[in-house]
Amino acid sequence: MRQLFPFDLRALTRKAASLRPLRRRASGTVTVPEAEDAGREYLRDLAALLCELGSELLRAGERTAEVEAVVHDVAARYGMRARCFVVPTGLFVRVGGGPDGRGGELDFAPVEGPDLRLDQVEALQSLVERLRAEELPFAEVRAALRAEREQPERFSPATTVLGYVLLTVGLGAMRHATVAAVVGYAVLGLGVGLLRLFGDRLPAARSALPVVAAILVTAVALRWAGPILHEEAALLYIPPLIAFLPGAALTLGAIELATGAALSGIARLAGAVNVLLLLALGILVGSDLVRARPIGKPPSEALGAWAPWVGVLLLGFGFLLYFSAPPRITGWLLAALLAERLVQTTAGGLGGATFGAFAAGMLLPPMAGWIERRSKTPDQVVFLPCFWLLVPGAVGLTSVSEIIVEGDTNGGLSSLVDTIVTVAAIALGVVVGAGLQRRTRLRIGEPTPAGLLDPDGGGSGTDSAPGHES
Repeated sequence: MRQLFPFDLRALTRKAASLRPLRRRASGTVTVPEAEDAGREYLRDLAALLCELGSELLRAGERTAEVEAVVHDVAARYGMRARCFVVPTGLFVRVGGGPDGRGGELDFAPVEGPDLRLDQVEALQSLVERLRAEELPFAEVRAALRAEREQPERFSPATTVLGYVLLTVGLGAMRHATVAAVVGYAVLGLGVGLLRLFGDRLPAARSALPVVAAILVTAVALRWAGPILHEEAALLYIPPLIAFLPGAALTLGAIELATGAALSGIARLAGAVNVLLLLALGILVGSDLVRARPIGKPPSEALGAWAPWVGVLLLGFGFLLYFSAPPRITGWLLAALLAERLVQTTAGGLGGATFGAFAAGMLLPPMAGWIERRSKTPDQVVFLPCFWLLVPGAVGLTSVSEIIVEGDTNGGLSSLVDTIVTVAAIALGVVVGAGLQRRTRLRIGEPTPAGLLDPDGGGSGTDSAPGHES
């Protein structure tokens, strides 16, 4: 029987309730046309479902290795073997077939639409946990995915814009905190928040939004905000662009490269660099359109050492509001951000900024796993804000703008090198922290989550070894 069909016929006959009894020819050869048709249809449905699920996970910002692990686990729950090829822009999934890779059904799904909000990420991760635990009907899974995509925003548009203002002020206070600068951050953040709100209603304008926002922010900072507030314009126009800064993409791309997923890592890094260049282009156009006015008197004195810590809290509350995070995770998220900041500053004071970035990255996996076990909060909800807290995207944009706009080749290249080193240090820290977490769990006998960076667990090398099987 296995020679006739490369997939597991017994498993398929259990799934297809409508199969008719097998018929025998006079020669004794078994023919199962109805079983074969129903089995193929079942494989096609499962492959399409896994592609849809994987596409949503990629929109949620998951690593390709974790997407592959989920596809394998869910397919195994339905009694099937899955083989997949995953990159950040889409995935191929083959279900069924023999050990030699032949047979089965193949499907593909691109990654379309904006990134998921934090409440959508939580709903999606809850569905993944259910699929790993039990075999759900296909219709129920598709309905859950549709409900997750259509889930309304938790907060009103005004509250969402307020969240963006808090994000801007929080990031700005962590980099340069004066009373005048905070006012500038709030005003410019309000403008970009309204622009983002308008752009989200027009998907066709989404690709041009980073350039438009950078042009407007730069022009306003050079012409009015900088001279009126007596602050350097370059210090004011970076934080309002926080929603476009690809800090998470830069770090995730470096992690993908470090774990062997070369194609995915290069794709993420290329996308992040493209966003930085678009923002730098907008800054260049804005600086050409408006002639900077002199600042006049020197800037006001910086606020105390407490200002960056307040900035961390503002960043956390901004995330909660702007990305529609569930309110119950407020305490956990703020605690995670404060812990990351504490480790980064303490380790940076001992061994330099690079060591601080490495230590903060190493803390992230065990801390996110610990929070997930105690609060049922998906680790992705903690990972994304913490990546932004480490702000390699802001530093990268500053270096690119220095080179292109201000012509400061030496200073810009130095900042760019610092950005690359920081991103690599964060990625290496995350890999080391995930490895330590895995060893600790194995030592105490706990199950190891498939999402860990486990080089032996089938996650690494996703795109470099498409024939990998679960």
